[in-house]
Amino acid sequence: MPQPLSPARLLEDNRELPSLPDVVVRLQAAIDDPTSTADTLAGIIAGDPALTARLLKLANSPLYGFSGRIDTITRAVTLVGLESIYHLALATTAVSVFRGIPAHLIDMDEFWVQSTYCGVVARLLARAAGVLHPERLFVVGLLHGIGSLVLYVKLPDPSREVLLASQGRRELIPLLEKDLLGFTYADVGGEIARRWKLPPWLQTAIAWQLNPEQADDFRMETGILYLANRLTGVLVHGDAIEDILVEVPAAVRDLVPVTEGQVLEVMAEVTREFTEVAAVLLSV
Repeated sequence: MPQPLSPARLLEDNRELPSLPDVVVRLQAAIDDPTSTADTLAGIIAGDPALTARLLKLANSPLYGFSGRIDTITRAVTLVGLESIYHLALATTAVSVFRGIPAHLIDMDEFWVQSTYCGVVARLLARAAGVLHPERLFVVGLLHGIGSLVLYVKLPDPSREVLLASQGRRELIPLLEKDLLGFTYADVGGEIARRWKLPPWLQTAIAWQLNPEQADDFRMETGILYLANRLTGVLVHGDAIEDILVEVPAAVRDLVPVTEGQVLEVMAEVTREFTEVAAVLLSV
């Protein structure tokens, strides 16, 4: 009797699973090495001129808001921090990693626009909530849908069925996936994050983004991702912010220490920051 399909079984054949670029893998190793310095990371990044240019643009973007110009990667690493530079490198390479996804199921440009918007909202919510290094939440917002992309490649027919049945309502997709497949894009994304050896908080937030109150750790970060993803409906469907907040379960709202007024302030800031950050990321 064949075993039921699961995210782990789905990803057993790695031939179609995108791998992290070598520069990101080397940065991962450097971050784990206690002897690494700003010069160590700068040397790794300098070997990729395109990545260097994008990182400098992001370091000078509203993601960080430094008053002075950052014109060298060593200065960027020193000011932004080792782990933050790694997170930014992960973000800037994610778009190109998944560039080969077939276009007949999804508009990839629109996918990354929505993901970038989610990342910007997540960062601003994290800042409002007083989270340490809030820019790291931008990365998880950007990567939250990577499981969907793998489903489009591995299971195109069921994915098409889910998309048609959802009739454009993003919030229905995980319910339909669970019913049809037995798991969701979040489950697949969490498995990808684990195989990529991403930081534990990223693995958890991606895997539990649909039910953050059930996560064992990093529940605030996961709750912020949940809320940011729902607020992306403002961009996609023109949904009213107040209507979205009413639909967020109380158990999730309790994880994110922000008021409705703060959420409204965040959403008033989103467009400017999103425009500048998207211009850097989506030009790859």
